[in-house]
Parts: sequence; structure tokens; C-alpha cells
Amino acid sequence: MKKITFVLTFLLSIFGYSQIISGEIFNQDKKPISGARIGIENTDFGDLSDENGNFQIDLTNFDKNSSLKIYVSEFQPYNIKISDFLNSDRKIILTEKVINIEPININPKKYKFKNFGTSNSKTNYCGYDSENKDRLFREYAIKVENKKHLKIKRINVNIVDDSFINSATLIFDIQGSKNGFPDDQKSLTNETLKLTFSKNDIKNKMISLDVSEQNIWTNEDFFVLVRVDENLKGRLYFGGNIFAFSKDTYYRNYFGKWNKFSTGEPSINVDVQIEK
Repeated sequence: MKKITFVLTFLLSIFGYSQIISGEIFNQDKKPISGARIGIENTDFGDLSDENGNFQIDLTNFDKNSSLKIYVSEFQPYNIKISDFLNSDRKIILTEKVINIEPININPKKYKFKNFGTSNSKTNYCGYDSENKDRLFREYAIKVENKKHLKIKRINVNIVDDSFINSATLIFDIQGSKNGFPDDQKSLTNETLKLTFSKNDIKNKMISLDVSEQNIWTNEDFFVLVRVDENLKGRLYFGGNIFAFSKDTYYRNYFGKWNKFSTGEPSINVDVQIEK
């Protein structure tokens, strides 16, 4: 009798309380959105939507008052209480983000070109390995302190280990600051900034993404974020300055809280056109 009770309890623990929930993500035209990040706010747990906009997430051990968060660069961030999501049809419609950019005539005499960030291709600092699945969902960021009007022209990353198979994809974002950390609500881009490259595309241990056509302007402090596509096979590691006491590394997993590691910075830098 005790054995039967144990088996029933075990089965109920699996089937009665497990909440692996499916959902779908669409734009306002009812077209599926792929590559959306779905997670529980302030946790390092989540999923990505597939090419049909489908996703699955295990909500078993989460407070139903917690917030389910969905983020794609070109759409408004979406938050919903888990309890509300469970009681819905689980079909989520995202609203396209509109960033109004006033036309600016750049007078070459009033602007100059400058580079912000770290460029070091000698020291292995941080990165990704497909053997470490949890680390694949880590996102890194650097902070650029700024008070002048500037346009971001190019994002550069120094690569020190390119032991990946076929190709790798990096996904970038530019965000404003809130309480000294990146803020998804203050993304300065209205599209996903993505760069897919092979080993042959790495020149002088550096890859670059031209964003001059995206018209990314700011006159405040900003963060440059980078993460790898989860389909990476092999290793991809960035250079960096380990003992740079005036520099900081910002990092998070999924929608977990941002952390700051002082005395170092990954080799992420940006070319800008800035007021003199």
C-alpha cells in the first residue's frame, strides 16, 4: 500500500504540477515573430521563439504574480503577469517600435570621428562555448559615458578564439541607462542588429557591423550590448582588458538582473560621429 501511495505521489508531482506552457508570438499583421526572447523578469530562465513564432516555457516553480517578459529589438517590450498569461489564449501580439528621428544636417566642421570602448585582441576575456549551454544565453555590455550629440556608425568586437563550426552570429543592441545599467525600455534601435560571419570574415582579429544607415543618435550615456545566437557550434571568445581598473563589464543571463564586474572590460567598441 505504501508503495502504491509513493508511486501515485510521484506521478502527481510530474503530471499534476508540471506547467510547461506553449505560446505563440505575432506582429500586428498576424505574422509569426522568430528569435523573440521569452523569460521571467529578473531570472536567467527562458526560451526563444522558433520560425513559426512558437515557444515553450516551464512555469512550474514560479510565482504566478511574476512577470513574463518578451523582447525583440524592433518591437515594444512586452510584459504580462504569469496568471494573466495562463488565463489567456497564449497568442501574443507585439507592437512595432517607432523611434522618431529628426533630420540632422551634419556639418563636417562641427563633428569629428571618435572611437569609444576597448580594443584588445591579445587577452582571452569572455565569450561562448556550445558545450556550456547556460553560458550561451549570457549577454555582455559596455557603458559609454557621453554628453554630446553623436551618431553611432559601427560596432566592433575583437575575437581571440574562433573555434566555431561554419559560422557564428552576434546580436547587438544599443540601450539607454537606468540606475546605471542597460534598460530594455530604452533601446535606441528599431530593428534587430545582427551579424553572421565566418572565420574568413575576421580581419586582424576583429569583426564589424556597419549601423550608419540605422540613424542611431543620442546625447546621453549609452550601453552597447552583445549576445551570441544559440545555434553556435564550438567556441567564440572576445578579447578584453583584465586589469583596467577604470572599466566595467556588465552581464546578465536572459532577463536576469544586470551585474557589474569592475576592473575589466570586453573588447567591444563603437565608431561614432560626435560634436566637437
